[in-house]
Amino acid sequence: MLLNYYQSVKPLIAAHRGLSSLYPENTLEGFKSALQFSDFIELDVVINKEGIPMVCHDAFLSLVSDVKNHNKFENRKKSKIINEKEKQDWWISDFTFEELKELNLSQCINNRKSEFDGQLQIPSLKEIIDFFLGYNSNNDNKKGILLEIKDYQYHQQYCNINIAEVIHNFLKEQGLSTQHECSQKLPIVIMAFDKQILQYFSQRSDLPLAQLVLFEDKNIPTITEIVQYAKIVGLDLRLIWQNNQTHEYYNEAKKNGLIIYGWTFQDDNDDIKKLFDEQDISKIYQKCGRLLSGIITEFPQEAIKFIL
Repeated sequence: MLLNYYQSVKPLIAAHRGLSSLYPENTLEGFKSALQFSDFIELDVVINKEGIPMVCHDAFLSLVSDVKNHNKFENRKKSKIINEKEKQDWWISDFTFEELKELNLSQCINNRKSEFDGQLQIPSLKEIIDFFLGYNSNNDNKKGILLEIKDYQYHQQYCNINIAEVIHNFLKEQGLSTQHECSQKLPIVIMAFDKQILQYFSQRSDLPLAQLVLFEDKNIPTITEIVQYAKIVGLDLRLIWQNNQTHEYYNEAKKNGLIIYGWTFQDDNDDIKKLFDEQDISKIYQKCGRLLSGIITEFPQEAIKFIL
């Protein structure tokens, strides 16, 4: 059964938004460079003006791109509601594929390498899928994708679409909408914070589904809810470890047989060291390797040294 692949004896290593410790996040080049260190890459999908799935963490553009430097797009800046907050920005859903390709991406986390800033563009999901299909066809050790579908409410409100339906139809067109298809070509896990997305897929596909859970979320889904539609839970590290012991939410997920992935390992962020009360990142990886079935990290080149 394909699902066994997602809970192997050795925890899976997933490169969060590619090799984002070195490259601007969610770029084809960052994904390619991560493959030597990881089993999966994790990426985010939003929809553009033409209904094309694009790979970008946010529905807006200012954080990762040079859009504000393009005078021709000055009048595209608009105020919209995202995650219950009003934001003035440039929005992917207002740009065509070709317009998005005019924008250049940069590292969005301070003090990380910036040598690739201004050289890379936002890829479409099709571009990433095509690369992975080609890679996997020439390699026995198939690499997979943790595909996070973003911003259900935003896309419904401003694009008049169900983003889950758009992505499901896209995967059907690619011949990647079932476990059997993916087991032969490209392992895929569908991930989302919005449970409506996962519930939509659970009624139409047997692809593995992962409910993402954020520590600050005021409406954290209960484990009893999650097991009705998902086999995997992706937990904020603060829901895995607390006060020098496993968190009660982690314990409940484990008790109910959910596969548990943890995110996001940022080796250059002191918060993770404070959380685990440990300065040695290798010991944190080793501890989490015993607790988790999947490690979602921005430093897969380091994680692979310690996840045995």
